[in-house]
Amino acid sequence: MTTQRHTPVTVPPPRGRDTRARAAARAQLAAVLWDEAGERRLPTDRALSAAMRRCSSDDVWWVCETNSAGPLYHLPTREWLRALTRLLRSLEVRTIVEVAAGDGFLAGRLAAAVPEIRVYATDSGAWATPRGRMHARDRREFAGVPLAGIRAAPQVLRMSATAAVERYRPDLVLVVWAPPGTLVERVIRAPTRYVLDISVDGDVCGNGQRTWRFEKEFLSGPIEERGLCRLDDDPLRARATRATLYYGARHRRFGVASAAAGAMRVVDLTGRRARST
Repeated sequence: MTTQRHTPVTVPPPRGRDTRARAAARAQLAAVLWDEAGERRLPTDRALSAAMRRCSSDDVWWVCETNSAGPLYHLPTREWLRALTRLLRSLEVRTIVEVAAGDGFLAGRLAAAVPEIRVYATDSGAWATPRGRMHARDRREFAGVPLAGIRAAPQVLRMSATAAVERYRPDLVLVVWAPPGTLVERVIRAPTRYVLDISVDGDVCGNGQRTWRFEKEFLSGPIEERGLCRLDDDPLRARATRATLYYGARHRRFGVASAAAGAMRVVDLTGRRARST
């Protein structure tokens, strides 16, 4: 569960030319993501995809970034959560630590979906104010826009990622849209068996130039196909979510791959298919 807000979520109008149709589409998207009291919803893939497609190409991102409840990055749906729970059960994990958990929404929903697994939500609090996630260029670009920080729910434990993994020694560390930097690498090297990294193509999340060296599986199937995020303006055409399962320091396959390691294996741990690239 997340913090009880009891305050409707608002989205400021974008700068530049706006239209009545665009404003209505943004309002519809917000209504799919939050209820009237400002609590986050877990929508269906169909409802969320339809709302996103009604928006113009920039307005999905605008709603996710500038809303009064705090920024959203990955957008969980009921179908994606089911895919995640199937994956976790196939790995036979018993404890999970989500690092950089933000408001704790995903960890709360996950804990309810897999009561046999102990789920800890942790976050350093570095983005509790909007300045924490903004560079100087961002502050100039968004001057005058009332941005919100990330409000953590009471169950989100305030601690750094590595401190959380060292304290709980989980079977799996969940990282969803890691902030830029070495967070993913640090938790791979920490005492865990697996690190599940949910991110997107490019340099938006984490630091792929460093983490590519670690032993891993590139996951296909519903964990990617059902993923939705703030970059998906047309989910029926393409989706940006990528899922990578790293072997952490407590796993026998933990290690650093060489540049000449050969083909990368892409697997679907729900049993549907596997391929090499």
